[in-house]
Amino acid sequence: MRSAAYVLVGFLLVLLQSILYRFWAPLVPLQPFGFPLSRLTLGITPNLVLPLVLFLAVQEPSLARGSLLSFCLGWGIDVIGGGPAYLYRFTMVAVWWFTRMVSARVSMQTLASRIPLAFVGSLLESFIVLTLLAIFGPDAQRPVELSVQVLPRAITTTLFAPLIFSLAARIQLESRPQASSQTS
Repeated sequence: MRSAAYVLVGFLLVLLQSILYRFWAPLVPLQPFGFPLSRLTLGITPNLVLPLVLFLAVQEPSLARGSLLSFCLGWGIDVIGGGPAYLYRFTMVAVWWFTRMVSARVSMQTLASRIPLAFVGSLLESFIVLTLLAIFGPDAQRPVELSVQVLPRAITTTLFAPLIFSLAARIQLESRPQASSQTS
């Protein structure tokens, strides 16, 4: 049941992410005081699923379940988000494994340690995506053009990460079996 909740929340986060992307689009042509807002809004759409994958890497005890959930969440980004086929499926699992290895060495139980993890995870995800697009994409110049979006996206993903972490923690807490108290 918990796995289904994670996947459902992940798909809803992908939909919310696409809404945020569409929200910034009308701001691009505006130029208040002669300053083009397109420079500020370029790449600020966060990856809302990534903090959920990072949470699963730190908290999920089962390797098979965690990697499968990361694959399903990446599949959701590929299908609902309209990205290239298989790109985010691979990327989310790779980020999950990297985070799993890091969390085995460093304690990631507090929010203060998870915030930098979200930033580094977003940078890693962007690096993997841009590398795969450079290798397998039809246009070798496209990853260079997209590289200006890496830092703004990492920052906004980090800003939204505490909300996603608390949502994932609530799912985990709600799915635990409750101890039944017996009254005499």
